[in-house]
Amino acid sequence: MHRIIHFSDVHFGIHEEHLVAATELFLEQNESDLVVIAGDLTQWAKEEEFELARAWLNKIEERGHRIMVVPGNHDTPSFNLVKRFLSPNAAYVKHMGEWGEELNPWLNEDGFAILGLNSMRGLVVKNGKISDEQIELMREKFAEAQDDDLRILTLHHPMWKLPRGEKLSDPIQNQVAAVNATDDVGIDLILSGHNHTSSVHRTVDLPKGDGSALVIQAGTAFSTRIKIEPASFNYITADRHNCIVKVIGWDGDNYVERRQHRYSREHDEAHWQPSDANAMGLVAEVARAAEGRT
Repeated sequence: MHRIIHFSDVHFGIHEEHLVAATELFLEQNESDLVVIAGDLTQWAKEEEFELARAWLNKIEERGHRIMVVPGNHDTPSFNLVKRFLSPNAAYVKHMGEWGEELNPWLNEDGFAILGLNSMRGLVVKNGKISDEQIELMREKFAEAQDDDLRILTLHHPMWKLPRGEKLSDPIQNQVAAVNATDDVGIDLILSGHNHTSSVHRTVDLPKGDGSALVIQAGTAFSTRIKIEPASFNYITADRHNCIVKVIGWDGDNYVERRQHRYSREHDEAHWQPSDANAMGLVAEVARAAEGRT
């Protein structure tokens, strides 16, 4: 089983220092095979915000974690529309050091294969896009993976309409072609963010989805741009036949496990099947809300 810590939308520049420190403590106390940050490391794509983000990533790396990062829509200049249109990734590439060298990073070793896609576009503010060239890259890269490798795709923007508070977010542009490609290459997990709302969905249950993946959304771990839930991130343990998503949320004093999503599938099954633990987790969450503790 592989262990992945999944962050998104940390938004350095409007962050809360005590929550940053709490994530560092969690990372010191827990091991992982990979830490994934699914975009929006900054709020305004300012140099000082990128410096804070890099310092945080350096601390994660010093604690023995490997890191994969993809940019989000807040990691492109917000006020300089010329730069946003002509060179939307320039600031990210310039200031993110080694993590800005590859906008579509790839890792395939130790039994899992993960591709990060840059879904941010200069003038596509809300819902992002996956290009035809990136779809071809997806097909090429996962063709290199072994049959028993856990196959993961990460990007900032959700590929489907997913919860964003009481509303649904917009799906990504070029959605149908992108979804078809994830089906074709046998993606197991799709990690994204953008909505500041944690959730887990089977692609087979989503509109225009017929694949065998789980779509795992991360909340925001320490920005003040919180929508409807406390600050959170995900701790995922998975292989191609079992997946446990622990939502690690802030309780006012510490990061604690707030709920679990458990799925499994037999070798001859195409789709993930939820376990009874999902229902129990939701019951516990409703009970906490009734007590006024969320």
